[in-house]
Amino acid sequence: MEKLNIRFLQLIVAATAVAFASPAFAGPYRMNSKAPVAQPKQFNGYVFGYGGWDSGASFDTLGAFDDAGAVAKHCPPGYDGHYGFDPSAIPIDWDLNNGWTAGGGVGVYSHLFNGSRFEIEGSYTSNEVGDLTYANFELPADFDINTVSVMFNMLKEVPFGRRGGATGYFGGGIGYASTTMDGDIDTILYSDSDAGFAWQLIAGVDIPVTERLALFLQYRYMVLSDLSFTTDFGDFTHVTEDNPASHAVQVGLRVSF
Repeated sequence: MEKLNIRFLQLIVAATAVAFASPAFAGPYRMNSKAPVAQPKQFNGYVFGYGGWDSGASFDTLGAFDDAGAVAKHCPPGYDGHYGFDPSAIPIDWDLNNGWTAGGGVGVYSHLFNGSRFEIEGSYTSNEVGDLTYANFELPADFDINTVSVMFNMLKEVPFGRRGGATGYFGGGIGYASTTMDGDIDTILYSDSDAGFAWQLIAGVDIPVTERLALFLQYRYMVLSDLSFTTDFGDFTHVTEDNPASHAVQVGLRVSF
């Protein structure tokens, strides 16, 4: 009888091992002292999209005329070259109005640094200019200034409280941005663009809506390369003195998969 009991116990152990190894028990489970408890589902990647407000960058530039004829044609009334400005370095200060930004991209989750994300992001930002200072003269201006960027970002996640709740994150990105200037300064026409390296800093918070869907609110600080723009006449070019920078507040959705 004792041998039979031992044999029966061996069969139970073997059957239990086979059962737990079968597909019916496969999945993200852990054992505790009471019962199997499902873990939060782990996702590999995500897509996201957002829109928001952009402060617009301040473009402090120096402009240069190609020849004396261009100076006479485009300088404000009363300007005769005796105001201490070099025609090859005339200051033009652009103050962009508040505008809007939108974008999106795709990313992957990583265990690096105990929770990180890597993503490729594309964005579009649009601002207008209503007036500017041209060689210390206030002149009317009617401009659309638009920037398209492609960035590679790394974000570090910072959980708040319990697992599955809100999560903070911070990080930054590098990439390429193209800025287009389209409009006129008191009939001086521009429809030019320039592009180069760009970088950004990002900080935000994720609020889970469902297992896969999260709402996020984030702040972005973007810095562009120095830019150069030439009039449609081709006789005047101005170049930024400092890298244009802008601030943005964005609201968006992220879907994990």
